[in-house]
Amino acid sequence: MPDTTTTRSGFAPSAKQLAALRGHIVHTRDGRLSDTPKARPARIDEFVTTPDDVRRIVTEDLQAFVDAQGGRTVPVLIWAHGGLVSKDAGFETAHHQVDWWKKNGVYPIHMVWESGLLTSLSDVIRGKAPGERGFTDLTDGAIEAIARVIGGRSVWEDMKLDAAAASVDGGGAALLAQELRAFVAANPGAISLHAAGHSAGSIFHSHFVPRLFDGDDPVERIDTVTLLAPAVRLDTFEDTLLPLAESNQIGELSIFTMNDETELKDHTATLYRKSLLYLVSRSFEPEQDAAIAGMARFLTASGKSMRYLGEKPERLVLGPKVWDDRRATLSKSHGDFDNDPPTMESLARRVTQRDDVVDFPRKAREIAPPPAPVPSTPASRAVTLRRRALCIGIDGYPQDPLGGCVADADAWEAALGANGFEVRSLRDGEATREAMLRAMIDLVTGSTPGDILAIQFAGHGTFVPDLDGDETDDLGPSDEALCPVDFREGSLIVDDDLAVIWDLIPEGVSVTLIFDSCHSGTASRGLSRPDLEKVPVPAGTKRRLAPLDADAIAAYRAARSAPISDDLRGAAHRKVVQVEAGRSINTTRVRPDAARREVLIAACQPDEVALETNGHGVFTSAALGVFAASPGLSNRDFVKAVVAAIDGRYDQTPLLTADEARAGLALLSPVVVADGTQPPPAASAAVREPTPAEKRTAAIVSILRATADLLEEGGAE
Repeated sequence: MPDTTTTRSGFAPSAKQLAALRGHIVHTRDGRLSDTPKARPARIDEFVTTPDDVRRIVTEDLQAFVDAQGGRTVPVLIWAHGGLVSKDAGFETAHHQVDWWKKNGVYPIHMVWESGLLTSLSDVIRGKAPGERGFTDLTDGAIEAIARVIGGRSVWEDMKLDAAAASVDGGGAALLAQELRAFVAANPGAISLHAAGHSAGSIFHSHFVPRLFDGDDPVERIDTVTLLAPAVRLDTFEDTLLPLAESNQIGELSIFTMNDETELKDHTATLYRKSLLYLVSRSFEPEQDAAIAGMARFLTASGKSMRYLGEKPERLVLGPKVWDDRRATLSKSHGDFDNDPPTMESLARRVTQRDDVVDFPRKAREIAPPPAPVPSTPASRAVTLRRRALCIGIDGYPQDPLGGCVADADAWEAALGANGFEVRSLRDGEATREAMLRAMIDLVTGSTPGDILAIQFAGHGTFVPDLDGDETDDLGPSDEALCPVDFREGSLIVDDDLAVIWDLIPEGVSVTLIFDSCHSGTASRGLSRPDLEKVPVPAGTKRRLAPLDADAIAAYRAARSAPISDDLRGAAHRKVVQVEAGRSINTTRVRPDAARREVLIAACQPDEVALETNGHGVFTSAALGVFAASPGLSNRDFVKAVVAAIDGRYDQTPLLTADEARAGLALLSPVVVADGTQPPPAASAAVREPTPAEKRTAAIVSILRATADLLEEGGAE
């Protein structure tokens, strides 16, 4: 093939080059082949594959190649690219490899399945507004949190559905498997079958390879399956491919990947300071720290996988290292395995069963978006004792308006500011799900030992179906949720999201959460939805509870997962879930109390509703009064004092969730002092003299409290 150019916009082959690739590419979109043929595509975006094209590739193009080989058995390699590539890059990989494979006597068929993952993930991580810091300053923990709670999981799930959809009935790869089975049955000994997949291509092959053994004409054997830096889950690998290898239906199942030290030195999209597989494991799968087959730390610890892989040294190649001609890889980056000559030549020797393979062509290619600046690792700082806060108040819900939440946030901002806090605020339309989460992540990950952080929220709370579990009944197990202003579009902040952020709290940082809403972030289920809706409220009060109707629940499900738009995608989803035994773990409910570094002060118990009256939340009015009048109380005694201030006038009992040590510390105090040691517990009886600013705040709160009481008494009359 003549040379082409590779630009930032992607690979740009000529019409002649595309014509040469037609016999070697099966292109699917969302798992489907095209219904409309394009005879002479001039550009990649015009190139499609129809069912007739698949049949022609096998019955005509492959047959012609076999006929030209003088009767020898022809290896046929089905290649599946990774999740880092666009359609353009998938075509570039095929262009770079096809002639080389043919020179080695192999007929390659490239599955181009339009995963396009990296661009989508870069968009998620960068976001529209990175907050106080640019994305180049984000820590790995911040990137993992952003990727997990702001769309990364749904992007990855969508890609997995694309991979699976191609191999369910009606998918493009299922038809290819059918045609290959028929060819093998009609031409005994003419070809041998091989599969290789890079990165997410291993997910593709976990669904495709088993289809070769389906139907009335299953193949007896696929000689080799080789996975390069596989991004497939270990449970999926052990459910789909490993049993076929153990039964010798796969002749040799092998994995090439990096050792853990090299994985940790890799960079992803110049943003994340580890390999893509770490990001997949920590952010994209339903459970955090999911076991991925291409990660040596998980794979080598699996007795089930290692019983097979450990039988022969060539079955697991951990690099970068060269052992011999069939066990060599020098790739030091997750994305480079399919462009690394030692790796590709080792693969070719395994497929051809020859040592004298043609050298793999060295050619640089760009598969990522334009590079961004490499993030700088934040330098460690001494104990700083900074005070920073985020105050959020939402009254302006389009369908569920409230009347005291913005006033609550304003009052907390004033009180915290008077106590030396630098306060950032989000009000009404500013308080979208993404803005709230990014602000929380920015606050937490920008902190250093000695810092004191406060996050205050006043608005609606609710509960939603627990999508991480197997439960599908809307009235069954649930996640508690905060309601951003856009929550009826499916944009809720569930307790699992918050747990991801709180787990990022650095050692030595004090974080206090003050949530004036129903379902304020504990891990309890409390009452069922019908019970809470029946809880009576006093005249003149309003619940800060927004029950979700069927449309809102559907929007939430859609926002949290890949779209299941038709029967093909539905079948793919069922298949993905079937082969992921570990996906039902709920990270919040297995999170031990000892791991919590946050102090949560919630407006009410799980089986109560938070109320507002006379322009403020009942909890906030009481809490601000105590905060101003009695500084220095421990977290435990502060909550007791707020309960006493409410004084049974409302059926609402504030709740403290904290470990024992933090419960005994003074409210909004550091967890380390200037010399790095832990401060002593707050003394319940010892209350220091308020500062002038605190006295002014106390006076203002007392006036507001007295006015509210008078208005309430007048309303009762």
